Amino acid sequence: MPANLETVAEPDDLVVLQELEINDDGGNGGGPRDFDPGDRGGGGGDDDGEEDAPPGIYRISMWATLTSISTLFAVLAIAYLARSRNPKFWEPITLPRVLWASTAVLLISSVTCQAARRAMHHVQERAYAIWLGLTAVLGLTFLTLQIDAWRQFAAKGAFLSENPHSSFFYLFTAVHGLHLLCGVLLILFLSIRAFLPAWRRRRIILRKEIADVTAIYWHFMDGLWCGLFLLLLLRG
Repeated sequence: MPANLETVAEPDDLVVLQELEINDDGGNGGGPRDFDPGDRGGGGGDDDGEEDAPPGIYRISMWATLTSISTLFAVLAIAYLARSRNPKFWEPITLPRVLWASTAVLLISSVTCQAARRAMHHVQERAYAIWLGLTAVLGLTFLTLQIDAWRQFAAKGAFLSENPHSSFFYLFTAVHGLHLLCGVLLILFLSIRAFLPAWRRRRIILRKEIADVTAIYWHFMDGLWCGLFLLLLLRG
């Protein structure tokens, strides 16, 4: 009888031991951990080691930049209006006709810049690069016409220190032209980079954001010049 009991007990003991081993192995989490490559961190960079900026950072930086630019030109406009109320040494000036042509060119460039933005949102990389390149060409054309306006202005004897009115004309066009040149250089950089494989490896949400902030800056420069041109016309 004891022999029979020992024989019967052995299987039960083995079952208990096996259950104890299983419970002991699973004490740290109940099974093997799943491996997820994305858990390594640092995801979002491209194959060249360049890490993408967080979404929204370009837009925030652009609005901060536009705020500072707006403040600068607001101060200049207030100074211009305040000085124009004092007729002493404030002689009327006739704006060169070429400014109308340069304004038209800049308005057209806003259309091409918006076309580039739309192309990026449709993930049309080649069209995006082409429209950006055309925008840069129009921007350089605008700057060339502005320089020609300076030349015509100087030919009439209106120099920087000749008249406070002409001084503001040179100041407005120079400061605006400098900011527009920065935009042209940015657009040229982006249009060339759009043909490179590294650009296509970046996340599409960031590529669209870069296209958006570039268009915002360019439209702002366009509207800013129209406002300055109107101010010069009305107070001329």
